[in-house]
Amino acid sequence: MQSRRNKNSDAQDDAARLVRNAQDDAARLVRNAQDDAARLVRNAQDDAARLVRNAPDENEHEQDDEAPVQLNGKAALKKDKIYTIGEMSARLAHDLQNPLTIIKNTVDLLRLNQPNADEKIIEGHERIDRAASRMSQIIREVLDYVRTSDLMMEKTSLTDLLKNVSSGLDIPSRIKIIFPVEDVDVYGDVKQLETVFSNLILNASQAISGNGRIMIQAAEIDDETVIDIIDNGHGIEKETIPKIFEPLFTTKQHGTGLGLASCKSIIEAHGGTIECSSILNKGTVFTVRLPKS
Repeated sequence: MQSRRNKNSDAQDDAARLVRNAQDDAARLVRNAQDDAARLVRNAQDDAARLVRNAPDENEHEQDDEAPVQLNGKAALKKDKIYTIGEMSARLAHDLQNPLTIIKNTVDLLRLNQPNADEKIIEGHERIDRAASRMSQIIREVLDYVRTSDLMMEKTSLTDLLKNVSSGLDIPSRIKIIFPVEDVDVYGDVKQLETVFSNLILNASQAISGNGRIMIQAAEIDDETVIDIIDNGHGIEKETIPKIFEPLFTTKQHGTGLGLASCKSIIEAHGGTIECSSILNKGTVFTVRLPKS
């Protein structure tokens, strides 16, 4: 009997140690991902700014026929460097997915092996899940921001796209999503548009602290499809609105500041626009305009 109790105690100690190690790994990986993503994006911004400052003035008198070639060569090198940073960011994000998968699998195994775990162990599992979820979000936002693939343009149902997006999001049951009354077609890269509306719907849900709703309206106006994502959350301060689409700007404790920047980049690549209006403590509206073709 004593031997059995000792074995149970050893098993609990081993499980607790595994949980602590997994927690430490998750926390460290999240911190590293945030720091690396921020540093890489800052470097890309600095290179882009230098590229603009050093670009030749088209109105300057060219004294030497060789000078434009040299300047163009420098510009090309800088563009290559920016592209390389983007590739590094994507590779870093992909590499982080492997240890994240190990952490998630370890937690699942611990839960299976400890169906009657005490409250402290269960709390440890939940902490790991939350850390892993934050890391997954960071990885998605970095990949969305640095994605450089060509657009695969096609027409698709906006309602189908929105329902597909919302089904994959963890939206609290206290928040109701209201889809457009009448369906419209949108013309664009379905996967990238899913990224945009996923970010906008998720942001809207996070802005709502209690019961609330996210209303999505759509209309075809002239040669554009106009989509409004409206929430009745806490709103955005007036002086903050001009900054929300800037890379790395965030008001969230665990945000990367890349979600809305990715939305703006994707919509502009489609030839469209995205705007925000908000009333503090009343709600926020994001308006996306896309060309019909």
